[in-house]
Amino acid sequence: MYACSLFFPAGKERVTIVQMKLMIRRCVACMATVTACVVWQGCTPEAPYELSQTDKRFAAFYADYMLLSGVADSARDSVAVPGMQTIDSLLDVHTLTMKEFNERAETYRQEPKLWRAILLEVKNNLRDRDE
Repeated sequence: MYACSLFFPAGKERVTIVQMKLMIRRCVACMATVTACVVWQGCTPEAPYELSQTDKRFAAFYADYMLLSGVADSARDSVAVPGMQTIDSLLDVHTLTMKEFNERAETYRQEPKLWRAILLEVKNNLRDRDE
């Protein structure tokens, strides 16, 4: 009700040119404010996740795992699953324990945006090794 009274004077049958201009200005100002708020909200970059050292080690482990299994090699037709000894040695190289690995996996399952950040880190690791 109050919003209508801003644009349309109550109880008057005739609207003068000055009142019409005032109503149009108010309407344009209101629309500009709403548009500016929408644009500002949409253009605000989302803060990237700060990866911890454990997250970075996990990403490095995952990149190595992908290289060993052949997932990162586009020329291969099949994927080999590394054995437990290979996985254990990869965990040792990246100073991860199975407990840390499982905790990280659960955290990433619960936080998809963090998992996306990890996958971007893995992608960067794989790209850096190709160069």
